[in-house]
Amino acid sequence: MAEHDPTTPEPDERLVAVRPLLLELHRQLLAAERADMERFQGRMSGAEFLQIATDSMRLAWLQPVSELIVEIDETLEGKGREPAGAGGEEAAAALIDRARALVAPPAADSPFGRRYLGMLQRHPGIVMAHSALVQAHQPAGRGP
Repeated sequence: MAEHDPTTPEPDERLVAVRPLLLELHRQLLAAERADMERFQGRMSGAEFLQIATDSMRLAWLQPVSELIVEIDETLEGKGREPAGAGGEEAAAALIDRARALVAPPAADSPFGRRYLGMLQRHPGIVMAHSALVQAHQPAGRGP
C-alpha cells in the first residue's frame, strides 16, 4: 500500500473545497445569462428568470455544471451516513476529475464548451470564478 502524502489533500477534502468554487461559477454564469437576456428583453423579475432557468432550452447548456454540483452534494451527504472507504474516495476523485475536465480547458466541440468559452471572453466575473476553480485543481506547490 502506498504511503499517504500529508501535503496532498484527500479527495473528499478537495471535493469540499471545489464545491463552493463550482457554485460561484454557476452563479456567475446565471448572472451573465440574465444580464444578456435583460439587455434584449428588458428587466425580469426573479420569478421570471427562475422560470426561464428551470424550463428553458436556452440555459440547457448549463446542465453539466448543475448536475455536477448535485452529484457532489449527494456524495458529500453520503459521507455522513456511510463509513469512508475506497469507493467514496474513488467517487470523490471522479467528481474532481469531471470538474477539471469541464472547465480546464472546456471542450470547444460541446454545447457547454462553446457557450462557456464565449462567456469567458465577455464576462470578467466568470473569468475570476473560472480562475479560482482551475487553481484549485493545480497540484500543491505548483505556481499559476
